[in-house]
Amino acid sequence: MWSLLEGLRRRRFPPEARLAEVGVSKGMKVADIGAGYGFFAFPAAEMVGDEGVVYAVEPNAPRAAEISKRAAERGVKNLKVLEAGAEDIAGIPAAEVDIAMSVSSFHHFTDTKRSLIELGRIVRPGGLIYIRDIKAGRIIRHGSRGEGFRKAVSREFPNAKFEEGSGHLLARVRIE
Repeated sequence: MWSLLEGLRRRRFPPEARLAEVGVSKGMKVADIGAGYGFFAFPAAEMVGDEGVVYAVEPNAPRAAEISKRAAERGVKNLKVLEAGAEDIAGIPAAEVDIAMSVSSFHHFTDTKRSLIELGRIVRPGGLIYIRDIKAGRIIRHGSRGEGFRKAVSREFPNAKFEEGSGHLLARVRIE
């Protein structure tokens, strides 16, 4: 059961649509970095099916516990919750996932360089790192600044492709 706010968010921004855009499909291994309460993790677990795995990586202990509780209540067996920050995802082996995605959480990373190195470590060759973050504005400063976002990602991944929208910044990195 979704909370009222989650229900409204799901109607306005269906997570399944974003996951399909990223390329999540049956049998994949996906890491949701900064999983919050599982907004993307649960639909991703459904999309990858029993053959796939979703790692919900969340540094906030109460949020990680809530994801674990919801997974147990719903009988979701292919969702692994890791209470960890993006800077140290030791619970995911090297080259383990097809897609590592971070939506609206990049600006919370405490060490962007270390976080990006970790994302590169966990994604298999040919896999994708997908980072979509909130774009900080002149009035509402919460989020990432365009130039800083591009520089941080480009330093670690010179082949990154960038897009910028009215309220978001996006980086896609194909791991070679």
